[in-house]
Amino acid sequence: MRIHTLAATLMAATLIPGFALAQQTCEQRRDNQVAGTVIGAGLGALVGSAVAGHGDKTTGAVIGGVGGAIIGNQVGRGSKDCAHAYGYYDNSGMWHATSVNRADASGYYDRSGAWVDGAPNGYYGRDGRWTTASTSPDAAGYYDANGRWIPASANGYYDSDGRLVAGVASGHYDTRGRWISGPTTGGYDSTGRWMEGAQTGHRDASGVWVADAQPGYYDQNGRWVAGPVEGYYDTRGRWVGTTRDAGAYTADASYGADRGDIASREAQLDRRIRHRLDRGDLTRAEGARALRTLAVIRRQEQTMPHRRGQLNGRDEATIQARLDSLDASIGGRRGDRRYD
Repeated sequence: MRIHTLAATLMAATLIPGFALAQQTCEQRRDNQVAGTVIGAGLGALVGSAVAGHGDKTTGAVIGGVGGAIIGNQVGRGSKDCAHAYGYYDNSGMWHATSVNRADASGYYDRSGAWVDGAPNGYYGRDGRWTTASTSPDAAGYYDANGRWIPASANGYYDSDGRLVAGVASGHYDTRGRWISGPTTGGYDSTGRWMEGAQTGHRDASGVWVADAQPGYYDQNGRWVAGPVEGYYDTRGRWVGTTRDAGAYTADASYGADRGDIASREAQLDRRIRHRLDRGDLTRAEGARALRTLAVIRRQEQTMPHRRGQLNGRDEATIQARLDSLDASIGGRRGDRRYD
C-alpha cells in the first residue's frame, strides 16, 4: 500500500510545471536539465521518506530520490540540447544563431524556452505570437558565410559570439525582377532598387533590433508593388507579409490580383460569416453588418478598373486590406482556410 502511495505521489509530481527561468543563453537553457535533476531528487527523497512507514524511511528516501531524479530530469530537460540546436529565440523574439554543424542540428528553442523539432518556419508578430509561414520548409532559412543557420524572417540576429548582425536578408531582387539568392545586407528604395549595405531597421527603446517598414515588395511574378509593407522574402524570393496593413499580405497564399482569386476569398468570407452566424458565434446584428460590409467591398472591387481581369497593385492592396479587416472583425486571420 505504501509503495503504491509512493508511486502515485511520484507520478503526480510529473504534473508540476517546470521552473520559469529566464533563458539568456542556449547553455542556460540546457542547464535547466541539471537543475531539474537535483531539485527532483531532493523532492523525491522527502516525499519517499514521508509516505514510507516508520521502519522504511531510509528505503523510502532512496526510492523517492531515484524516482524524483528521473522526474526532475524529464521535467527540466528539453527534447534535445544545444549541441543539436540551430539556435534559439530570446524573450523579445530575436534569433540567436549557433555554430552547430548542419548535420547535427535537429531543432531550436522558441521564445518560451520550449524545444521545437526542425528549423523555424515563420515569425513572431507584434503581439509576440508565433505565426507559421506557408512557405516551404526548405525555403524557410539559410546558412550565413560562417555556417550559422538564419531564419529568412530574421532581419537581424545575434551570431554565436553574441554580436548583432543587422539588416540581413536571404537574397534580393534586381531591377529586372530577378531573384538573386544568397545572404546579403541592404534594402529597397521607393522604386524597387536594391541598396546594398543599407540597414533597414532600428533599435527600439529596449535596444532590440526592429525591422523598418519597406517601401514596397516584389510579387511572385517579379513585379514591384509600391506602398509601405512589413514582411520578408523566403529563400526562393516569395514575399511573406507580417501585418494586415495595405499590401502586406502573403504573396504565396493564393490571394493575388487575379479577379478569380479575390472572388474566391470573398466567397470564403461569405461562407465563414454565415457559418459563424449559424453556430452562434456572431449575433444576428453582427452577422448582418458583416455581410453588408462584404457586399460593399465586392461592389467597390467590381467598379475598379481591371486589365485582363486583374487589378493594379494599389487597388488590390486596398481590397485585400479591407478583406483583412473584415476577417479580423469576425475572429479570423489572413491565410486561415477553415470555416472554424
